[in-house]
Amino acid sequence: MRVCKKCHVEILDETSVCPLCNSVLEVSGQEEWHNGYPDVKAVSKKLGFVVRLYSFLAIIIEASLIIINYLTYRGIWWSAISGITILYFFITLKYSLQKNNGYKSVILVQLIGGVLLVIAADNIVGYQGWSVNYVLPSAILLLNATIGILMIVNMSNWQSYLLLQIFTVLLSGGCVLLWRFGVITSPVLTLTALAVSLCMILGTLIFGERRAKTELKRRFHV
Repeated sequence: MRVCKKCHVEILDETSVCPLCNSVLEVSGQEEWHNGYPDVKAVSKKLGFVVRLYSFLAIIIEASLIIINYLTYRGIWWSAISGITILYFFITLKYSLQKNNGYKSVILVQLIGGVLLVIAADNIVGYQGWSVNYVLPSAILLLNATIGILMIVNMSNWQSYLLLQIFTVLLSGGCVLLWRFGVITSPVLTLTALAVSLCMILGTLIFGERRAKTELKRRFHV
């Protein structure tokens, strides 16, 4: 057991200096100490093992599914859908959990990954357009609802979500362009998503006044 006589803490990992005061640690045979300092590497090691185990099992399972799909092929490569799904959950483990990224970036990555997964599935089973006509604008509406809830919950720092609101407006505008180019054929949800995105950011700018303007200046250095 390593202990810091200055901070009166017990250090459980293998470091030789105190992470609080950088003093050299001493080895002690005492079973108890005043305060315990957690092993900061333990959680990371466990998550790393989970990711490696998942990767190992995912490769075996996907290889088996590809073989089964090949032997029973009936015009659809459904194993590609399973592969994309496995990849999505790998990204969830690796990016969202193991790296412990901020919840805002996690929300975006999970949402974008889910939409791309659905679009890929739509193309694999024979493109019908439901992924871009309904799923994509619905995801934008879901993102708007999530932002609204987060702003209410975190009222003291609501202006920090302004960048996400700008992103939803740009994403909604991109969907409108897809409609104009004929990719999206049913524009009702797309136009609804654009209207909701614009209303949310307009309301934030009007009611936020100085705090909203300060946030924009801080983000874009204007």
